[in-house]
Amino acid sequence: MEAGQRLPALTPADRQAAGVLLVSCLCLTLLYYPANRYWMLDWLLQWWPALGLSFRQQVVHNPDTDLYRAAYWALASIASYCLLPLLAIRLLDRRPLADFGLAWPDRAALKTDLKLFPLFYAAMLPLVWWASGQPGFLKIYPFFRLGAGESLWPHWLLWELLYFAQFAALEFFFRGYMVHGLKPRLGVSAIFVMVLPYCMIHFEKPLLESLAAIVAGVALGALSYRYRSIWLGIALHCSVALTMDLMALWRKGLL
Repeated sequence: MEAGQRLPALTPADRQAAGVLLVSCLCLTLLYYPANRYWMLDWLLQWWPALGLSFRQQVVHNPDTDLYRAAYWALASIASYCLLPLLAIRLLDRRPLADFGLAWPDRAALKTDLKLFPLFYAAMLPLVWWASGQPGFLKIYPFFRLGAGESLWPHWLLWELLYFAQFAALEFFFRGYMVHGLKPRLGVSAIFVMVLPYCMIHFEKPLLESLAAIVAGVALGALSYRYRSIWLGIALHCSVALTMDLMALWRKGLL
């Protein structure tokens, strides 16, 4: 572009893509800061000390159970992934949520999902089995750590339900909002734009998981792009996560 030349006029697809990317930046910022319990504790202690002290006692350093710490992370992640995209879709784009991967699959798509699910799950199972025995993974999984003498029921079940909801929110944000929001402007490249931040949110995890996130992100993004639905991705993500938690508990002798 020559000096002084004006930028070309933005098309509706350009404006939508710009909006999706800006909203995504805000969502990921919320995920990194307020969803971090230590950042939230410092903020509360500075601006609302009484609530900060309660938050520290009940969530950050609760001696009785790890459930509230895990629940805070899950709920804050769900809000980070969903709140701004849903507001943008309904108030700015004024488009149905079905356009962003939330349409319930029709009979033909459901048959395809039922065929693809066991294939993808079977491909992941050996990797999950191997990973569950690695020290780096066992330090992280399951996120909810049972206390001494704490039974699986009911806290672990409550945690798994929140965990599943967090994965549904994650799939909506990455494979729904980002892929289908960027698709009109970027086409299939929307999948690879989405994979970049999806990989980066795994950087605090073991290296293998970050690398696997690239492969999984492309595969799940392609499925959502092709079938215009995120439900298969949600089912796969939740199933693999539950399997990983159960295997980790078994490796630790808690099952």
